[in-house]
Amino acid sequence: MLRAALVCFLVFLPAADRVLGQGKPAEAVQTKPGECLTPDRLFDEDGDVVRNRKALAARELCLRLEVFTEGRLHWVLQIVQNRKNPNGPLWAVPHDDEDVAFDSAVYGVLRYGGTVVAVERNHDRYNRIGKRKQDPNRNFQVRGEGKCRLQLARSPQFTRQFMRWHSKGQPVIALHTNKPGYDIVPEPDEEKSKGSVSIGIERKPDSNITEFSAPRPIRAKSPDDTLIYVASRQLPGSDAQLSRFVAALNADGIHVLYEHVERNDCSLSNYAVLRNLPYVNIEVVDDDDTGAQIRMIDTVMRLIRAGQGPTAPAR
Repeated sequence: MLRAALVCFLVFLPAADRVLGQGKPAEAVQTKPGECLTPDRLFDEDGDVVRNRKALAARELCLRLEVFTEGRLHWVLQIVQNRKNPNGPLWAVPHDDEDVAFDSAVYGVLRYGGTVVAVERNHDRYNRIGKRKQDPNRNFQVRGEGKCRLQLARSPQFTRQFMRWHSKGQPVIALHTNKPGYDIVPEPDEEKSKGSVSIGIERKPDSNITEFSAPRPIRAKSPDDTLIYVASRQLPGSDAQLSRFVAALNADGIHVLYEHVERNDCSLSNYAVLRNLPYVNIEVVDDDDTGAQIRMIDTVMRLIRAGQGPTAPAR
């Protein structure tokens, strides 16, 4: 009888309590200035921190939370900073349902320094209010501009709290996962659609995406869906430094999608370009392909350290 009661208790115990090992409901609380949390104290509803507990316990890392409400949207950002080497990339993980991206970001911040900023939404891609939803990766507001089409409301606070961890002169490295293949349809529901993050797609003549395929792709679970996005206000071939970076990636077996930013959609890539920040987005499939993403991180950082990486996007 006692054992059965205990099983029932564990089944109905909230997920956050089980993940954090606490006897009372977990709450996301803003970390005090100068304070660093241990992994077991970092709010973690879906197990990202638990999965990386050993790595996140490294002495050089400082863990904290940014907790705030903007409009009706409540935000929790997990911050992982390399305090011994804070002047490194901003490792951006805006989608909480992309576990591989979080794992790769932990690798990146430990090896190359900088800061990870990850949105915590209990393994949900979106921040939701009832039936309405906000994609965090479509919520970066350029100062002075109005609300973008895919925004519920303007987001100066979200943008400020996320981007304040970026170090001047350092790249923004976004980490994402995607579904194998593609199925381009008008205004796809990203929760059902495979989307268009793939190489070899027959794109429309007016598409703002140009493909640069690697002749010998790196080893990956789905080579066509393992790629890097770059972005610029200039057309492909007009941005000399970015063109050299793309060629170097192709030579190392990495497919590239080049985004020509014409109209701001409040994505992180557009924000970076319009703020003149070096930007890279590293994509793999969501089938536990951390190995391929880490290899691409190493390639990107090797090129950056050799002066062959992306510079501030040309105006």
